[in-house]
Amino acid sequence: MSSASRTSVLARSAALLVLTGICVGGWQQWARAQDIATPAETVPAAIVDPSRIEGHAKCVDCHAQEIKAWQASKHATRAFDLLRTAPTSLEYAKKLGIRPTDIARNSLCTTCHATQQRDEVGRLRILGGVSCEACHNASGGDDGWLNAHAVYGPRGTRREAESAEHYAQRTATCETAGQFRSANAYQLVKRCFDCHVVRNEALAEAGHDHGDGFEFVTKALGEVRHNFFLDRHGNAEVATLWTDPLHHEAGRNAAGRKRVLFVLGQLIDLETSLRSLATATDESDFSDLMVERIEDAWGLLAEDLLEELEETKIAEVTEATEAVETVVEKLDDDGFDPNDQKLYLEAAATVGKAARQFAARNGNQLEEVDDLDLIPEGPFEGAYQP
Repeated sequence: MSSASRTSVLARSAALLVLTGICVGGWQQWARAQDIATPAETVPAAIVDPSRIEGHAKCVDCHAQEIKAWQASKHATRAFDLLRTAPTSLEYAKKLGIRPTDIARNSLCTTCHATQQRDEVGRLRILGGVSCEACHNASGGDDGWLNAHAVYGPRGTRREAESAEHYAQRTATCETAGQFRSANAYQLVKRCFDCHVVRNEALAEAGHDHGDGFEFVTKALGEVRHNFFLDRHGNAEVATLWTDPLHHEAGRNAAGRKRVLFVLGQLIDLETSLRSLATATDESDFSDLMVERIEDAWGLLAEDLLEELEETKIAEVTEATEAVETVVEKLDDDGFDPNDQKLYLEAAATVGKAARQFAARNGNQLEEVDDLDLIPEGPFEGAYQP
């Protein structure tokens, strides 16, 4: 892309942002691709509903060890501090028309680098850090998941005495209320990619890229690891309740879960990048970033994984990669074309469906994947030790 073209793209993006408020243009493009409503307010509404944010203080009574792990993580500390201390923050703000005083209190940046909370009269408050609800979704309100997720039956019922019927009802209630549970890996992993892939065209054109990359297993088992609810050590690499045979089949283990999370991360990377590419308005740094992610994830799944497996057949991954192959071939032959938005979104929908189905596996039948040496091995940098 020529310097003149890049300057033109930035100029158009900056003009759009000034006219519509802080980064609303980028949010609108993303919202259209997701088929969700576009908010008309200064700070674009995050996927997390700020009016339902309770804050991590509501979690600490039952999840003290998880809170300790979180407080030691970059999510709780460095993520928000970057908005106020990193020189690049001022550079991005200037290019996007954001006042320096608004970066950490009234800008799109806070949807990923902090947690937005709105009080009963509508005033916006920024909670420093990427908190519990930023990942597990807002929990408050009479019909929120906070009050329901740890009720195991009539008053006084302990978790191990919960009936199968009540467990099913509780799970359905919490998921309807919006909880991103560890048992629902697709939702939880997808939330990570919503921020760890820069999905705003104007922001990417301002210079904000994906940093050192994002591979889910490496990050999830690194300094954000906090699966200590029932067993601080044995379940440190896997959500404790996922391995609990009380309401699941016996035999689930961390090795199987790790296989699932690795492949799921690649599928969701593929889906997220395809949806993001569909919002691009021109060939640019943003579209180049997304094309590179698509080609990398597709190559790993279609060539490094499926072609190397001798006995194990993974139907969901086959379905996903076959759907994206047409996109990859067209990108190789013709490059990015904004008129191909429908092609990108249709492929993303197929990948998303396949990813949701794959997330239900326990991974025990995927031992052959271990022989390919694709899954990162620990110990992972910065992993919290309870």
